[in-house]
Amino acid sequence: MYRYCYWLGWGIWLIRTIREDLEVINIYKDQVERAKRLYDFEALNGSITKGKSNVYGALGEILVADHFFDVGVDFSSTKDYDMIIKGYKVDVKTKRTTVEPKEFYFCSISNWNTKQECDFYFFVRVMEDFTKGFLLGYIRKKEFYEKAVFKKKGDEDTNGFLFKDNCYNVEISKLKKFTKIF
Repeated sequence: MYRYCYWLGWGIWLIRTIREDLEVINIYKDQVERAKRLYDFEALNGSITKGKSNVYGALGEILVADHFFDVGVDFSSTKDYDMIIKGYKVDVKTKRTTVEPKEFYFCSISNWNTKQECDFYFFVRVMEDFTKGFLLGYIRKKEFYEKAVFKKKGDEDTNGFLFKDNCYNVEISKLKKFTKIF
């Protein structure tokens, strides 16, 4: 495990802790405020939490955008993807959490979202108290569905969580780790 920090501008330093299995990011008030302003909707169609986690999803997008700040991020959000990074359409999937994620935890896509026209899925977790974020990794859309395990609403997850919707799932350990060139 090691730490590094770098200047984002606007008076913001980004401090990261790198574990071998994921990247841990300290979350700042500015990032939470930017997330709250990112979208003006109540709930996305197909939202597993019916809109209760919108701010966590937006914060996941902010964390990814800040990670790729120096290569440029286009927030051309559509129903199919959240941003464009280096010409690739990226959909960011975020779960809120109360614990640091383990490698065997699942990254999930609702059965409702399988038709999204994106190139990659990026997976993020955000602590419920907004103190830390975890950049878990990424995977090409096609590869995700080739590796995914389907779980039905009410099935039990590996960590005791009950699925709130029918989902496709891939373990964190099967994701590629984030780099600047991803």
